[in-house]
Amino acid sequence: MKTLKVLSSALVASLLFAGSAHAQSHRASTPNGHEVRQGVTQRSNDRMDVAELERVLARFDAARARRNNAAELASVDHRLRELLRAELAESRVETAQARAEARREWGESRAENRDDVRDARAEAASLAARRSAARELNSLMGVRSQAQLNRKRALIVELVRLGKQELRADRQELREDRKDRRDGWRS
Repeated sequence: MKTLKVLSSALVASLLFAGSAHAQSHRASTPNGHEVRQGVTQRSNDRMDVAELERVLARFDAARARRNNAAELASVDHRLRELLRAELAESRVETAQARAEARREWGESRAENRDDVRDARAEAASLAARRSAARELNSLMGVRSQAQLNRKRALIVELVRLGKQELRADRQELREDRKDRRDGWRS
């Protein structure tokens, strides 16, 4: 009888421990509401950034249509410099966050780890492309030759394309987070 009590106590203790360990690992591997909200906020900010870049492109085109209006082109250069500075800072933060998430392996499946590593690589590539465009745009600030203005326009268009690409990636990541969260509730 005493052996049965000890055995049943050990069984109950092991079940409680196993359940607790499963819950902790499960919580670590599924995104919480904060991560989903953070993704929504990030997507909203990215959407505003793309819209602002599109407005700058429209202003640039309008200034060129008015015989390369020097004052308006200077204003566009100034706004572009501000946007690039903010965008590069934001990209550095996002790249660091993606790398940190890729290093955090506990409680995640191999597929989730691969996804995190892929996201970190994509963020790093995006940052490198933005830096390259920013360096070239910086060298073109204040220039007025047609060839240089054409190149500047192409770089602004490239930044808009990178922004839209980031929006698509944000949408995909948000879908994955929501799916992981739903799947987490079911398990």
